[in-house]
Amino acid sequence: MAATIADVARLAGCSITTVSRAYSAPEKVREQTRLRIARAAEALHYSPNAIARAMVRQRNNNLAFVVDPKHYPIMINPFYAEMAEAVQQEAEARGYYVYITASNHRDLFMKKRVDGVVLAGQIDQALLASLRSQGMPVVQTNSRPEHGDIPSIISDDYQGTVQAMEHLIGRGHTRIGLLAGRLQPYISEIRYQAYCDVLARHGLPFRADDICEVEPCQEDACAAADALLARPDRPTALFCMNDRIAIGAMKAALRRGMRIPEELAVMGYDGSSLCTVIEPELTSVRVDIEEIGRRSAQILIDLIEEKPVGPVQIVVQPRLALRATT
Repeated sequence: MAATIADVARLAGCSITTVSRAYSAPEKVREQTRLRIARAAEALHYSPNAIARAMVRQRNNNLAFVVDPKHYPIMINPFYAEMAEAVQQEAEARGYYVYITASNHRDLFMKKRVDGVVLAGQIDQALLASLRSQGMPVVQTNSRPEHGDIPSIISDDYQGTVQAMEHLIGRGHTRIGLLAGRLQPYISEIRYQAYCDVLARHGLPFRADDICEVEPCQEDACAAADALLARPDRPTALFCMNDRIAIGAMKAALRRGMRIPEELAVMGYDGSSLCTVIEPELTSVRVDIEEIGRRSAQILIDLIEEKPVGPVQIVVQPRLALRATT
């Protein structure tokens, strides 16, 4: 792969702007820094003409990965943390840097002069409109595509939920509770609809009191699950809309002295790294988070570099990751 201006900057230990300035206005750059940049460019076989082309294109080789404020900072949300890591790895392989921020910090990443934006999860429509008005390349992930001209990469949440429910029913469960996280509406609605459809397909009754809407965090899920499990006619299995909710449900069951999965089966969703740090390990619907992040970065960079982009909407298929909780 050919070297980029970002590679030169990285090897020289300076910013892309400094590399550009070293060739466009060398008098503004210290001699020691100019020499370091020249050696880096020579080592990478990167010519001043290539740097000039990058300047003409007015690219900074910066991307922004933007999430809803409730998922920020993303290090506390394994789903978006893993997605951002995949975006970052793919971007770095193609000579781009990634700034990670929340949608309400729009000034931050606009000041970084980014070349394109990955909008992950719930979309800030005002921000999206602003980006579109500027002609900024945008890719959406994990959200409903509202505009046909904006590429999107999503997981098939309907089929993922069907797999989860069919597995629980196949294990003999006829009373399956739902811990419905207050996720973005697009995802919550699809998973809820699939839950209802599978019950109907198997002739199982829909029970509104078996459904709890919770914040997508362990604490809220633990309290809601505890209330469900306190009932004499409690469900024998719980389908949880993400892994953090599922872990909260497991804590509630274990505190009640219940055995998992013998007395209660628990199903998560996302297949994040949390599944294997809890004991017993969590059965979950695995969303290919890495693939979504990687494809998002690929498409965004292709848009920036004015390369042909394939299908506008890409649907990634999830799969069931069987572990000990079912």
